[in-house]
Amino acid sequence: MAVTKRTIGQSQDSQHVHQSRRFLIPDSNPKQPKKPRLGPPRPRKQVSASSVNAIKKKIRDVTRRLQRSHVVSAETSVEDERALNAYQQELADAEAEKIRQKMISKYHMVRFFERQKATRILKKLKKRVQEAVSTEESELLKKRAHTAEVDLNYTLYHPLSEMYLSLYPPGTLPSNPANLDEDIIPIRPPIWLEVEQAMADGTLEKLRNRGSAKPVVTSKPLVKTHRKTKPELTPVDTTGLNRRQRRSLHRDVQHSGKFKPASQTKNHASETTPVEDNEDNDDGFFEV
Repeated sequence: MAVTKRTIGQSQDSQHVHQSRRFLIPDSNPKQPKKPRLGPPRPRKQVSASSVNAIKKKIRDVTRRLQRSHVVSAETSVEDERALNAYQQELADAEAEKIRQKMISKYHMVRFFERQKATRILKKLKKRVQEAVSTEESELLKKRAHTAEVDLNYTLYHPLSEMYLSLYPPGTLPSNPANLDEDIIPIRPPIWLEVEQAMADGTLEKLRNRGSAKPVVTSKPLVKTHRKTKPELTPVDTTGLNRRQRRSLHRDVQHSGKFKPASQTKNHASETTPVEDNEDNDDGFFEV
């Protein structure tokens, strides 16, 4: 049985190759260029404790350098002060974002359930408005529907960085919110009025992303401490002193910062040497 060899042109032609082996042919399936991303940008990562600690470390380093401003130049001190202000602002933003994420996770379930309640109440009231017979009943139901709409926006646009106060504490919600003889909510939180005003002004998103009412904790004010400079010591004449005496003199300078006169050092060295008694003693032991 004769075996026919394929030519180079036939081997490169993808039509003569089985479909399962076409990926082996070079340039048979070139990569398509990536399409540009048209969607919204990805949300920022949550601020972690490690990033906050890193910013605090930078602030400590810059503060230490500023405390040694008498060593560095004035231009370097100005740059460090600018960097310190930038790091403090960055730390304040990180702390605010940390509080925001904490509040979101803390009140997530409460906001969810109250949003469901407010949606059901608003749906019932709108249905009653359409079924109203008299004008007086219709106007009263419209007021109730407006109140329920504010309640719904309260659950949606309450400031995320602030403590969420419940709209429906236990025992305050009536059995039938659409009943005209009952109040929907007798007591409302203070921010409820701000939500109603934001609905009229069209600033609900701004209210939702409002910063925390707590004051931002800033770092302690910088207090520059000046180191005490050692007084300059006048040189001492060490001529005529041996090596041991010079060492003793240097030790005295390091410990007390005071020099001893050279004459005192010489006298001290002479006092340490034994003195022979040349006076004659009449009652000597070896006298003959």
